[in-house]
Amino acid sequence: MELLAAMFGLSVAMIVVIATVASVLYPVFWIWMLVDSIVRETWEYPSAGANDKIVWVLLNALVQPVAVLYFFLVYRKVRRGSVSAPYVHAPAAPQAPSAA
Repeated sequence: MELLAAMFGLSVAMIVVIATVASVLYPVFWIWMLVDSIVRETWEYPSAGANDKIVWVLLNALVQPVAVLYFFLVYRKVRRGSVSAPYVHAPAAPQAPSAA
């Protein structure tokens, strides 16, 4: 019976330690994902939509558990700086009207 009580006490202690470590580390993880979503360029998001950056920044800032989704859906798919900027064609120079 003492062994059972010792195992129960140890399991409760482990749960308390794990919960304490998680409650200290999650805010650090959340800030890390929030900073990444702010610093990441718009074209570096997987779907590369026009408003992806704004949506992810707002979701990360307002709904903290979204940081876990951001980690798996954006951060792990595309490393920041690994995607080159999209090529944008320079506008053609205006031509002078020809005298006919």
